Amino acid sequence: SGLVRAWWADGRGLSAGAVAELAAAVLPPRERLRYDAVSDPLGRAEFVLARFLLRRALGRVLGRPPARVRLAADRAGRPWVAGAPGVDVSIAHAAGLVAVAVGTGLAPRTRIGVDVEQVRPVPGAGAMARRLFSPAERARLGAAPSGAGDLLWLDIWTRREAYVKALGTGVRAMASAPDQDVGHVWHPLRLPRGFTGGLVVVPPA
Repeated sequence: SGLVRAWWADGRGLSAGAVAELAAAVLPPRERLRYDAVSDPLGRAEFVLARFLLRRALGRVLGRPPARVRLAADRAGRPWVAGAPGVDVSIAHAAGLVAVAVGTGLAPRTRIGVDVEQVRPVPGAGAMARRLFSPAERARLGAAPSGAGDLLWLDIWTRREAYVKALGTGVRAMASAPDQDVGHVWHPLRLPRGFTGGLVVVPPA
């Protein structure tokens, strides 16, 4: 049961001034401290755009003004919405692209996760695949046509990272994520050219 939706926004064209104005308008004091601690301009844009997009999405689905949406985070940094049972959220960003996922009307302990990546060669991809991917996934990589390996590797990575983000276990547990849609549901996202990603819904164990 429940409904899961996702939104994305591209922050690569935002000027430093526009990012600062948005931060002043939408970030509460605690989040402003985290924003101020980010030195990288693109990282700042991703941080503030993710919070803006998430609050706007939650305001729409919950029927609240975005400014009245209270976000919190657990010890692992996983976001959640205060005072909203049956709601789960997830945030992802890569190279200036931000994606947020919102689930409403979810069964207790149902979790969602979203991940996006810029399509590119990944240093050490082979070693990471041997350590983190399943034999079936490695076989798919080995059979990939010439020039398709980077995208396929990142497709597998985003599936696994979205899963561990849903559970809040971190990348260290990525090797234990199940193959494909075993025990969870994966939805690829339609993203700008040069990006790949999707969201996962993990029901209670």
